[in-house]
This record gives sequence, C-alpha cells and structure tokens, in this order.
Amino acid sequence: MSIVRDQDHSNGAPTVEGTGIRVKDIAVAYEHSGCEPDEITQLYPDLSLADVHRALAYYYDHIDDFRSSSSEPASA
Repeated sequence: MSIVRDQDHSNGAPTVEGTGIRVKDIAVAYEHSGCEPDEITQLYPDLSLADVHRALAYYYDHIDDFRSSSSEPASA
C-alpha cells in the first residue's frame, strides 16, 4: 500500500491507502505515545509493519508540513 490523499476521506490528510488511517495518527502513536512500530500494528490491525514504516517515513519526509498544519503545540 502507499500513502494517499483523498478529499473524501480524513479531509485530505495523508492516509495509508485502503485503510483510512492517517499518517499523523501513526506518528503520534510513535513519537508521543512511545509505541514501537510492531505495537502500532496491534493498535491498527489493518496495517502491516511495512505500512507503519512507510507512514513514518512519509511523516519524517514531510515533517514541516505536519508541524505547520497542526493546531497542537510542538513538544520538545
């Protein structure tokens, strides 16, 4: 699967194709909740480990976009 943007789902936020799971949600689980990638697959059974890594890679490749579009304060 790949990362897609669809205005009909998640307000156009990047999601893992075919799941509707937002890249941002995966990144939050990883960065802020401290979940390891294999734990994220338990939180989101529709994702494979490769999907999680793909989403995290997308997140880090576009991190400035995610941070600038977020209404949440950046954490240290």
